[in-house]
Amino acid sequence: MKNSKSKKIRTLKYLNKPILILTVIFAIVGAFLILDASSISSVLTYGNDTPYYFFERQLIFIAIAFIASIFIIKYPTKLYKGTSLMLSLIFMGALFIVYLKNSLFSNDVNEVTLSLFGGRFQPAEFLKVFLIMYMGAFYGSWANSNRHIKFSFLVPLVLCVISAGLIFLGGDFGSAAIMAALYALVFMCVPTKDKMFNKLKVIACTCLIGAVLILKFSYLIIPESILTSDYRLNRFIYKDPCDRYEETSGYQVCNGYIAIDNGGIFGSGIGESVQKYLYLPASHTDFIFPIIIEEFGALAGIIIIIGYMALIYLVFKVAKNTEKLQNSIICYGIGIYFMLHIFVNLGGVLGIIPLTGVPLPFLSYGGSFCITVICSFAVVQRIHIENMIEKRNKKL
Repeated sequence: MKNSKSKKIRTLKYLNKPILILTVIFAIVGAFLILDASSISSVLTYGNDTPYYFFERQLIFIAIAFIASIFIIKYPTKLYKGTSLMLSLIFMGALFIVYLKNSLFSNDVNEVTLSLFGGRFQPAEFLKVFLIMYMGAFYGSWANSNRHIKFSFLVPLVLCVISAGLIFLGGDFGSAAIMAALYALVFMCVPTKDKMFNKLKVIACTCLIGAVLILKFSYLIIPESILTSDYRLNRFIYKDPCDRYEETSGYQVCNGYIAIDNGGIFGSGIGESVQKYLYLPASHTDFIFPIIIEEFGALAGIIIIIGYMALIYLVFKVAKNTEKLQNSIICYGIGIYFMLHIFVNLGGVLGIIPLTGVPLPFLSYGGSFCITVICSFAVVQRIHIENMIEKRNKKL
């Protein structure tokens, strides 16, 4: 009994305090910002009886995430390979079910979600992290082994391609693009002397650069008649959104600009946002950042970005200090996953890249994404704890 108690205390002692503090602050502040941004639309747009609907649900998601995090922190990383593969296959199966359901019973195949216990969840969000964990576990043992079956390193890549393909076919282009970029970057993090592996790294890097250039300059390359033929392709026409105010691709971004302009440096004050009064349909999800700046000012936006940068730095620091290749790859993958979501969300909201409907970590409303982000930092915490215990044992 005493041993188990002392083990718990030791585990808590080795938690990465800066990551824990920033995670808690972002989660709590994010919930209240969601309350502020959604209080009007909750009643007027979604027909809820209370302005606290999204706030209350977000608190439930946060509570679930932190409870799950306690179990993750106790779960040793040596078991990640089998568990992550099993969970990845389960969620890939869920994605396939969603794709079949949308193809057979729905005319609008742009939602990759499943209904469960009266709510909806997105298998893709969980799959992103599970596949990062599997890639880390697989390549960690693969790189350290002198004997492997020829082309065996393609196994995780095949799973990644299938996953991204299912999401793409389901119509969620934003998540599919993030998954493809994420897995390519994680793949490039694997150190190896294998010639074929390194050739694939070059191909992955070239494809990634090409994809970014296409994303950025597609409106100059692809004929406008093609881009305007589909509302999803229409998002690639993202320049000068206020000149296209009445179009889908211009309306939200232009209203986001207006919110940012209204906020100035110090903001108009808590609850004083004009744009959240139904001008921005996604004011508590994808477009929460402009609402934050409108009420709290550009300084608040800068503080949020600095906080994000600090979290990414801390995760990469854990990755660098990790002796186990598996854990290092996983940490780098989680850092990249976090960074990509920030870049794609803010890039779309600010009109730097096409709008993809990707949520902003901690601040956007959403159960699946909220739980996944917090739990992914719990994985980093577990890796940090094992690093600290290993260092302590070496000293002893």
